[in-house]
Amino acid sequence: MQITTELSIPGRADEVWAVLVDLPSYPRWNPFIRKVDGELAEGAAWKAELTLDGRIFFSVPTVITELTPGTRLTWRGGPPKLMTGTHSFGVTEASGVVTLEQSERFSGALVPVFFPLLKPSLIRRFAEMNRALMSEVVRRRVSERV
Repeated sequence: MQITTELSIPGRADEVWAVLVDLPSYPRWNPFIRKVDGELAEGAAWKAELTLDGRIFFSVPTVITELTPGTRLTWRGGPPKLMTGTHSFGVTEASGVVTLEQSERFSGALVPVFFPLLKPSLIRRFAEMNRALMSEVVRRRVSERV
């Protein structure tokens, strides 16, 4: 079972990528992934702090499974065999517009039970994060010009 969201952002892919991989800035702008501890490198173990409602936070141990600078960041986390999520960001640019894709594919024995309950909140949080990322790109662009 999978969730995918997309957002078109006017600008350059390097601007979007710079915000996406600036992990220390997440607490300031990111409404979904509030904190990430770990190195930005393929195979690195992370602890990600997430929220589905903005009030309750939970930590998920993850491992970066793919890091293609400028275009793709993927990690996998959650209890193995029970409910594992593979979360991915894709960044592509065409004609001055960047497409940010955020998706997560779930697997495990508990997915049929919990996925239908989590899906609406996850879709909302993915979309909120995408919009917040776009706002942060614009904010940084404006502050560079000042």
